[in-house]
Amino acid sequence: MTASKTPTSPLEHRLQAEVRSLNATVAEHGICPRANPAAWFAAGLTRRRARLLCQPCPVRTACLRAAVIEEALVIRTVGGSVHSLHGARGGLTGPARAPLVKEVLDAIADDEASRTAEAARGAA
Repeated sequence: MTASKTPTSPLEHRLQAEVRSLNATVAEHGICPRANPAAWFAAGLTRRRARLLCQPCPVRTACLRAAVIEEALVIRTVGGSVHSLHGARGGLTGPARAPLVKEVLDAIADDEASRTAEAARGAA
């Protein structure tokens, strides 16, 4: 992973478009945009508290998907680590989202490796 990498793969572009769409849904229907944002990023936030904060939200699943993709793309493009995730999004804390973010990062890396191998076969 290289810091300041510009998203170039079709998969990354699709993921960015998905995040935009999901974030629009969350902004329109979610409970957090109309609440005190400090609650979702409080120090010492527990998994239980994150789940309770997000439980009544009608777009909790969309929020979680957006968070996971967005965090993976940020780590991919600017650097960082799944260990630095924080806040409640989609009912999960940063550490609870970390394995999901890692799955997206792995999918992007696999896609990139596949495209690189295809390009090498095409050039041969």
